[in-house]
Amino acid sequence: MSNTADVKSSIRAINDTSKITKAMKLISTSKMQKAIARYDANLLYFNRVRSALKDILVHSHDLHHTFLEKHEKGFPAYIVIAADKGLCGGYNHNILNFAYDFMKEGEKFVITIGQEARAFFERKKVPIDVEYLHISQNPTLYEARNLAADLSKMYRSSEMNEVYLIYTRYYSSVKQVPTALKLLPVEMSEFDDIETELDYENEMNYHPSPNKVFDVLVPQYIIGLIYGALIQAFASENSARMVAMDSSTKNAEEMLGKLNIALNRARQQAITMEITEIVGAMDALT
Repeated sequence: MSNTADVKSSIRAINDTSKITKAMKLISTSKMQKAIARYDANLLYFNRVRSALKDILVHSHDLHHTFLEKHEKGFPAYIVIAADKGLCGGYNHNILNFAYDFMKEGEKFVITIGQEARAFFERKKVPIDVEYLHISQNPTLYEARNLAADLSKMYRSSEMNEVYLIYTRYYSSVKQVPTALKLLPVEMSEFDDIETELDYENEMNYHPSPNKVFDVLVPQYIIGLIYGALIQAFASENSARMVAMDSSTKNAEEMLGKLNIALNRARQQAITMEITEIVGAMDALT
């Protein structure tokens, strides 16, 4: 690219792009940090709910509840959380392909959160039963409560026989892992990482009954899982976008360095050409 005008035009375009990627990186970093702070703020309450549920499961004999049983009727349900937009590296590709591979063959109930998830399953010819848009961009407890209420109602009516939540779990700014979590039926194995507040062997009497307590606690448990998954997915998305924009900015700086060298060479060629023309003209005159 020897034309100085073309090189200058390319430099201006890349400079403008670099400013955008830098701004997007800063915004994504801020959103990620706020999301993690929100998750940590709700973690204590959620762990107390899980501890109470584990206490009931351990110390209540002959406990029978619809949330503990896999129904014979109904289909498996999958809640897939992805982003509403791209420009976040392999985030959407990784979670959506993981979800597609995880789903069982045959009839299923698919719930998508995010426009990218909807578009992916439409391309795969997988019917979508319920779709939520714009939730992934601003996860709130209100939206988690609404989704949990709908899931609880459909599970009670045996429209679903098991429910899985598929999202990207956030570990650090450089590590986000696609994860499938079983929401319903509630299983003891889901509480291996939680300790009960009191260690005792006798059976506990719950008022009015363990089933009634379960009716209250399990929806709160589901809300906590859904809200935590939404927040972690949001943090993972912005972390991936932050890394992608940082890489784009570095690539832009590298391209600018090469273009500046090309611009200097073009200027030198132009100067050399002018000097050659002047010397040639002087030789012709003499």
